[in-house]
Amino acid sequence: MPEVRQERTGWRDEALSRRHRRWGWDCPAVDLDFLFLEYDHGRASAIVEYKNEHAAPQYASHPTYQAMIDLGNRAGIPVLACRYADDFSQWKVTQLNHEARKYIPNRVTLSEQEWVRLLYRIRGYEVPQAVLDAIYTEV
Repeated sequence: MPEVRQERTGWRDEALSRRHRRWGWDCPAVDLDFLFLEYDHGRASAIVEYKNEHAAPQYASHPTYQAMIDLGNRAGIPVLACRYADDFSQWKVTQLNHEARKYIPNRVTLSEQEWVRLLYRIRGYEVPQAVLDAIYTEV
């Protein structure tokens, strides 16, 4: 039986992480780095795994991502991977399931305003001008 990967960072709830690893190889789980459940009025709209531009590469074939995709497919919502620049000037977005491809057919690099417009569009709304203005005025 393969050995369960050990906790690498120490900043998560390490005690629970160590305890769960004792439960064995056939009981996998993951503490996702920065998983967002986008929602509207109590209803899930999308699953987004955010990563900083300096984070390790993401692979949709990894079992963690396959589980996220499965969850999104079962819920009928888009699943996206999004790498953001330190200064939030760029948002590299990868669609991970069929629902996400309805909104973006290919990987794209978006501005922050474009990213926010996409999040609103997924919810079926237009972005209020005040929100767009706030994006430009933030430092």
